[in-house]
Amino acid sequence: MKPSKTLLLLAALALAVPAAAHKRNYLDTYGYYTSEKGAWETEFWTDLRNPDVGDDYWYHQTEVEYGVTDRYTLGVYGVFIDGRGFSALEVENRYRLSEPKQWPVDTALYLEFKDANGHKEQDEIEGKLILSKDIGRWNLTGNGIFELAREVPARGSEWELEPAIAVGAAYTSGNAINPGIELYSAEHKSRLTPGRYIDLLPEVRLNVGVGLGLEDQADDYIVKSILEIEL
Repeated sequence: MKPSKTLLLLAALALAVPAAAHKRNYLDTYGYYTSEKGAWETEFWTDLRNPDVGDDYWYHQTEVEYGVTDRYTLGVYGVFIDGRGFSALEVENRYRLSEPKQWPVDTALYLEFKDANGHKEQDEIEGKLILSKDIGRWNLTGNGIFELAREVPARGSEWELEPAIAVGAAYTSGNAINPGIELYSAEHKSRLTPGRYIDLLPEVRLNVGVGLGLEDQADDYIVKSILEIEL
């Protein structure tokens, strides 16, 4: 049985109430910061997705990141979809163009390659322009997203451009819990995602939120979490 949208909205608004903070408080929006040189981090992304048509299903991503330099982070992760198993391998690159606050707006570039495992996913090449600005206790971050995707098997299929934007705002107070809210906008995928970013331990962080679909063809809701562990 599906939860009512009213209950989901109330739960999402409760998550958005300011409490405390951390710079990286986003689930859909990619932040400006990169890992330090030589640092390792692993992330476990888990979504419970409620599509407009069909049953709920789980979508998992497991990632390992490495700081190649203080400005360049390389990541590799696998995608696992409920009922399909291992579905894709992704390689992620993120590069900061400047040091924090060196430019009026902190700027980074992102490039990702996804290789689908047969027909279980689609091949993708995704680029992002990441812009971030700290204003007092607030962080504002935006992503301009340009994605090329094609169905698998690739024979006869063409790459299609799928532009999108993601914007987020997070409040920082220096405590263990950081509230934030995000808007992700793409064709048939737009959603609003209030969330909280929680420092469980100095090296362990948990980000949780509920994405609420804003279009008839979007997922009705997505319960999202990211567990980050610095190694």
